[in-house]
Amino acid sequence: MVGPDAACLTPGDLRRLFRGRRLTPARRERLRNSGRVMAVCGKRVVGLAAYERADGELRVHEFGVDPTTPCREEEISGVLVEALEVACLAGGGRRLVLLPRAAVPASLLRARGFVPIAEGCAGSWFEKLFPA
Repeated sequence: MVGPDAACLTPGDLRRLFRGRRLTPARRERLRNSGRVMAVCGKRVVGLAAYERADGELRVHEFGVDPTTPCREEEISGVLVEALEVACLAGGGRRLVLLPRAAVPASLLRARGFVPIAEGCAGSWFEKLFPA
């Protein structure tokens, strides 16, 4: 696991992590300027979660996992979610939100105590609350 001070991702890393998803220049810029945690397998980046802090919560807006790695995708996703929980609490946050673009298997999130939230025009997301 690599923390938010890690080096920038290469274009090849981004293509692998977000295979089949379009990363516009605006999304790339947001990724570059966001807090993030990365998972590595050997010397290769195999997972990334990018987030922003706001109003006592951590909002995860991007989540990518390399499907071609020998490491299991479920393990990578689990490690990233655990690192996000730690980052949320370490920053004084009490709510961790995974926005729709942060595609994480729902079964993994539910097993870790996340609940789905659906609000009409606002869309849906997963959240986990941490008691004060």
